[in-house]
Amino acid sequence: MRVSHDFRILLCGALAWLAAGLAAAALKTGAVHPPPASKAAKAKPTQETKDIVLGPSCITSECHADMGKAKFLHGPMNLKQCDPCHKPIQNRHEFQPMPEGPALCLTCHEIAPKKKVVHEPFQKDCQACHDPHESDDRYFVKGGTGVEGCDRCHDDVRKGLPLLHGPVAVGECVACHSPHQSDNASLLVDPPGKMCFACHVDMEQRLKSAVSVHKPAQDNCTGCHSPHGGSHEFFVARSGRDLCAQCHEDFLKQIDQFKYTHQPMTEGKTCETCHDAHASNQQALVKGRVEDLCLGCHDKPIAMEGKTVPSIAEQIQNAKFLHGPLRQGNCIACHLAHGSDFAKLLNKAFPASFYAPFQPAAYDLCFECHDKQIVLHKESAEDGFRNGDQDLHYLHVNQQKGRTCRACHHEHASNQPFDIRSSVPFGRWTMPVEYAKTDTGGGCLTGCHVEYRYDRANPVQNPKEAKTK
Repeated sequence: MRVSHDFRILLCGALAWLAAGLAAAALKTGAVHPPPASKAAKAKPTQETKDIVLGPSCITSECHADMGKAKFLHGPMNLKQCDPCHKPIQNRHEFQPMPEGPALCLTCHEIAPKKKVVHEPFQKDCQACHDPHESDDRYFVKGGTGVEGCDRCHDDVRKGLPLLHGPVAVGECVACHSPHQSDNASLLVDPPGKMCFACHVDMEQRLKSAVSVHKPAQDNCTGCHSPHGGSHEFFVARSGRDLCAQCHEDFLKQIDQFKYTHQPMTEGKTCETCHDAHASNQQALVKGRVEDLCLGCHDKPIAMEGKTVPSIAEQIQNAKFLHGPLRQGNCIACHLAHGSDFAKLLNKAFPASFYAPFQPAAYDLCFECHDKQIVLHKESAEDGFRNGDQDLHYLHVNQQKGRTCRACHHEHASNQPFDIRSSVPFGRWTMPVEYAKTDTGGGCLTGCHVEYRYDRANPVQNPKEAKTK
């Protein structure tokens, strides 16, 4: 059957009209771009069959209308160039697979040589943290560069901490941590020994000029301080002596074994009563000159265990003569700072009573500085306290009721030469002592006897009947 020429024209027109209607229906139902056109259609493209043009045709009221409104736009997007990252297949709204991991980003972004510690998203997927198109954050970080961005993967370190470190309190994780990679543990931007000094420059200067420096303060502040926050002041891991016990536990246990313990080591006080936790211009991290440090507490009477420690500051304030160690400001020449097995925290033996039989070992403390020969011989040519050759130190300590050194000498200070006491406590009686010095000797008047005199060059005969006790 032959079909007329006019009928063929009519049939082709109907088919073309039907194809156009189907294409329009497809666009209305969500097919943003039509399928590839036939060769005939390509020869005479219509509006519906045009190839897509990446960029201008992407952000329109019909396509990706919500994009391009953020404060910061990724470079290619800002230039309306989608094709550096998106590659359409045959000019359709269908795209080649993107390279896995950071490979696509590295076509434009250079990367530094790999470091020891790499943040996992940086190694595997940049888009885990960064929006590839736009953001209100200048680095396109999802959630921003503050703690909200980090908390998308990490637990919030602020939870449960009543006190927060400054950067943590304002959510600035990147103040201390690199978001990509680092040569330091925990992605710190600097080694632990330098990390804190980036902000705490005053502490760095203190350490540089100090005589003694606490090693943790120089090497790793986090040995004592939590970098995020804590329950104790200055974010220390523990409070009081427990903090020092983290490193000095054996030493503190030894102190606890002493018969007598220095009060600052007990009653809830801390090592920082005397020591600076970071650095000092004195040895052993002592906060100040030993004399000043000791008198900071011993400037008043101290009641303890049923007795009272007198004010040392009052004893020496107006004294004309000071015992040698006090002249040198060196209290620890005689006293141990932490504890002792000897009364009054003395570092060696000394009789505790007014009267005591003489035994050289009982005076080890005095003999650290003073020559013990002055009490070992009845006659001497060296001792200054002698009547002719008769050694008067020997005479005093080797009696039936031997006098201890403190029976005549004050251990801290006196207004009389050779630290001779002005008075001696004798039970409830305060016994006066008067001493007069001469060029070659002197004289002593006490509640024990009338004045006895001595002279190294011309021995004095003191009457035996002058003794009253």
